[in-house]
This record gives sequence, C-alpha cells and structure tokens, in this order.
Amino acid sequence: MAGDFGQQVKRFSDKIEKRFRAVARTAVQDTVSIAQVTRGDGGRMPVVTGFLRASILGATGTLPTGQSDNPGKVTYGRAVGQPLAVTLLKWDPNKRVPLYVGWTANYARYMEARYGFMRGAAEQWDATVAKAVKKVERSFG
Repeated sequence: MAGDFGQQVKRFSDKIEKRFRAVARTAVQDTVSIAQVTRGDGGRMPVVTGFLRASILGATGTLPTGQSDNPGKVTYGRAVGQPLAVTLLKWDPNKRVPLYVGWTANYARYMEARYGFMRGAAEQWDATVAKAVKKVERSFG
C-alpha cells in the first residue's frame, strides 16, 4: 500500500516537471519570437542585412558566443550558429542551470538601446508565460 502511494507521488511529480519544462521552453521561445519581429512587420527588430536577427544564440550556464561581424555585408536568412531551438531542447529548467539568450552581432547592444526589441519582448513576459501555460495545458490535456 505504501509503495503504491510512493508511485503515485512519483508519477505526479514527473508530470509536473514535464509541464514546468514545457512552459519554460515555450515562454522563452515565444519571447524570442516577439523580439525577432521586424520593424517592417510591426515589431522592433531593425533589419538591413538580417545579420543581427540571425546572430541570436542561446547557451546554458554561460553567455552565448559566436560570429560578431558580417564580413562583406552578406544577407542572412538563418541563424549563424546553432539554432536556439536546439539549445532549448537541451535546457532543463528543473536543474536550475541558467539559460542565456542573446545576439552576438557586435552592434546588438546599440540596436537594443535604440529600438528595444528585447526590452519590448521582456516587458510582455507575464502575459507570455500565461499563454505558454494555456498552450501546455491544451497539449497535455
């Protein structure tokens, strides 16, 4: 009887951990998506060559590092490093290892100060988490 109760608690705990992980990952991804919306599409992200937008990276336990300049003014349509989604899949918020997300372009700080693309997305964090909770509830039933 006692072992049965312990199994029930373990199953409940595992379910809660999976949901927490899903909410955290979804909220981060949605926040990044808001930050990455271009000025032309109603967001705050300035885009000329696309390098700033493509320079977004994530890392666990340390700040992300990557390509910081755009030699030859190449036009970018994709991330210049490992896609953020891969880092998010590896990240386990239950282990309390911090996740860092940032843009490695050498002018990212200046653009953030001028346009506030990350600040604007971060200001919506509470609403983004609430939406993530609803998404996860729908997917987990």
